[in-house]
Amino acid sequence: MSDVALIVAWAALVVGVAAACIAARRAGAELTYLRDLVHVGAGLWVLGWPMWRGRAWPIAFALLGAAATYVVPALAGRVGALGRFRDSISDASERWSSVGLYGLSFATFTVIGFTGSPLPAGAGLLALALGDGLGGLAGRRYGRHFFTVPGAKRKTVEGTAAVALFAGLATALAILRFGAPLRPASIAAAALAAAAAEAGAPQGTDNLLVPAAVWIALVAVQGVTP
Repeated sequence: MSDVALIVAWAALVVGVAAACIAARRAGAELTYLRDLVHVGAGLWVLGWPMWRGRAWPIAFALLGAAATYVVPALAGRVGALGRFRDSISDASERWSSVGLYGLSFATFTVIGFTGSPLPAGAGLLALALGDGLGGLAGRRYGRHFFTVPGAKRKTVEGTAAVALFAGLATALAILRFGAPLRPASIAAAALAAAAAEAGAPQGTDNLLVPAAVWIALVAVQGVTP
């Protein structure tokens, strides 16, 4: 498949996901679960990296996507579909600003992944998608033991453990996808880095700090160049 065809396919997928979120919200689906679904599903972007033939198109697409997340709030009042999508995954408690940081992380680490080593950048984004996404879900549903790091939101032990678990699985998936040696030390380091970053991040900044922490851990432990 050519890069142009991939761009068309990814654009169609983004539009389809937005339409599905709007429809599901209208049908009564809870906002937080739709947000988690988008959060986790974004990891497919990283798994598709090896399919690209060049780097210009995926980098441009990621940068455009990041810019779009900052345009949505400005246009939401004038473009009905954008407003409905915004309201399907964000409200007073689930702020759109963190969506913007999510897009910024995906753009930043896509650029890093296509201009340097794809493994640490890809693992960082997959840890964000799976670790942070599923960890947050686990914390809300099963969290019983609470703690607070100064300056950060209240977290649960169960949710933090889930972040570590799924970030470790995400890292293993990235290692296998990009053909690197599967080293338990790398997986453990990434899992701990993601859990620590998520637990200690000021509100909303986990979408930046989690992938950055995993990237740093893998560059240090896996022995790859940035």
